[in-house]
Amino acid sequence: MNLYKELQPVDRLSIRVPFPLSSYDRKLITLLYQPLIGAEPISLYFLLWAEGENVDDSAMSHYHLMNALDMPIGKIFESRIALEAIGLLRTWRKDQQEMRCFIYDAMPPLDAATFFDDPLLSMFLFSKIGESAYRNLRQRFVSKGLSNYGYQEVSRTFTDVYRPVQHNLPSDEIQLTGLQEKPKELPFNYEDFDFNLLRTSLSEQLVPSSILTAEVKATIAKLAFLYHLTPFDMQKIVLLALDDQMILSDLRLKKEAADYYKLTVSKEPPAMQTVMKNPQKQEVFTQTAMVDEDIDPMEAELIRWFESSSPIDVLTAVAGGKEPFPNDRQLVEDLVMQYGMPTPVVNVLIHYVFLRNNGKLNRKYIETIASHWRNTGVKTAREAMKLAREFEENNVTDSKTVATKETKDYSKEYKILKAGAGVFYQLPQFVDSDYSNMEQLNKELIPIFNSVKSIDLLTMLVKGKTPFEKDVKVVQDFTTKYDIPTPVVNVLIHYAYYLSNANLNSAFLQAIASSWQKNNIQTAEQALNFAKEYQVQKSRKQYMPKGKQTTKTQNVPDWYYENKLKQQKKKDEKPSEEKQTDYEKKRQEILKKLGMNEGEVDS
Repeated sequence: MNLYKELQPVDRLSIRVPFPLSSYDRKLITLLYQPLIGAEPISLYFLLWAEGENVDDSAMSHYHLMNALDMPIGKIFESRIALEAIGLLRTWRKDQQEMRCFIYDAMPPLDAATFFDDPLLSMFLFSKIGESAYRNLRQRFVSKGLSNYGYQEVSRTFTDVYRPVQHNLPSDEIQLTGLQEKPKELPFNYEDFDFNLLRTSLSEQLVPSSILTAEVKATIAKLAFLYHLTPFDMQKIVLLALDDQMILSDLRLKKEAADYYKLTVSKEPPAMQTVMKNPQKQEVFTQTAMVDEDIDPMEAELIRWFESSSPIDVLTAVAGGKEPFPNDRQLVEDLVMQYGMPTPVVNVLIHYVFLRNNGKLNRKYIETIASHWRNTGVKTAREAMKLAREFEENNVTDSKTVATKETKDYSKEYKILKAGAGVFYQLPQFVDSDYSNMEQLNKELIPIFNSVKSIDLLTMLVKGKTPFEKDVKVVQDFTTKYDIPTPVVNVLIHYAYYLSNANLNSAFLQAIASSWQKNNIQTAEQALNFAKEYQVQKSRKQYMPKGKQTTKTQNVPDWYYENKLKQQKKKDEKPSEEKQTDYEKKRQEILKKLGMNEGEVDS
């Protein structure tokens, strides 16, 4: 449906200014309202204001507005509904047989204090002009006078002072326009918020019904709309906002709602998106569709849920409606705030891990997947769901491959891998006389590392049998987390498998991988040679005779060996030095007792 069909250039219009508009109103409209809706709607408003003050109340067509503003009818319509939404215009329509007639009431702006107290308008303006300009405008228009905090109003009402006297007034003398007083708030549909659902978990003892006045309900509905919060979210906010005197103030409600939004959704303030709604058929047309129409309806609904829910909502949903544990809440908050992941992507990640991991939200596992997803640049729920689906399909393919190859004969590959461990890793129990030639062994071992998947290599290491589920998970987690060439990963698994006595361990793999990355290992041949050199140096150090260390081991500083050699030299020379020193001392003592000097001894 084209909403512009609601308005045609030939449609007639009349303009009214029900309330006087001042130069102060003009300042409010220019400085507070224009940043929200733009210059074109404000231009239309000022034109209607000027035309409405004309004493000659003659109807005109919309061609007049189009010519005066140099706008097409579509722009006139967009400007009109923007003014209606912000509360600066009220529109009345009457359909006749040959034409449609409109009455436009140019409404005054809200006073500055009401404007800044309204959570929707104030946040809308804040997101448009920024914090510095917002503070300056607020300081300019909202004066800091005496506060009425702690005072109780004792003003009399009209009915307290006056009593009516019966008079028979002719009915034709009473003319009501439907606009008895100036608007005091933004036009807003409070019925969209479910207050009955809000009350479901709020007992009368916790939150008395008398607290939820019409003004408080209006604030709750606006905050829920602004921050896209559910009645269950607002229950928590209401409980947090209650003070010790059981008073629910607008200020505390706004603060708690803002804090809750920052913790569960985003640190950035919410922004407004233009949505055109037909008031008759309630059909909504947004600027961009959230999902494509060609996908499955159930998947589309799931995507909408991911896009519109907070991570706390998803945590609660996967937990069967129960309150999430603090550790889980902290995890999703870290993903959004500390690591900067989009909220819809975090929602998909939580849902995916919960289903895949039998209801367990393991932090390390989630962070591993989150790191991979963030590196791919995924931004939307649909992209995240696609990544999760591809990951599952790859796992299914790998599992089928393993199951298919259970019956395949891997005896030859098993023998080559075993012989390679004996030669390259200095493990004599695996040395095979059939592969004593290093060059020939290289020709058969390297192609295995270059051509097979890591899961297939695990199968070869167990001679074609099904690998243990623990080992498969270790390999899958490692390959997901680290961006290392597959041949190098295969050598790494081969090396760790034999050195750990067939007990693969994630920490051991990561420690070796870190060392290999620092040394820029990029091929299977480089990895094998590096592992061999390391094992050779390790063996030399382990079996070098004590006191005969004349060459240093890899990665040990020179000063360490120099110090050791000095200590060993002193230790070897110490007995002879002590013996010589004792003999000389005795000779000197004898000469002294005889009263003789050196050289006077008779030979």
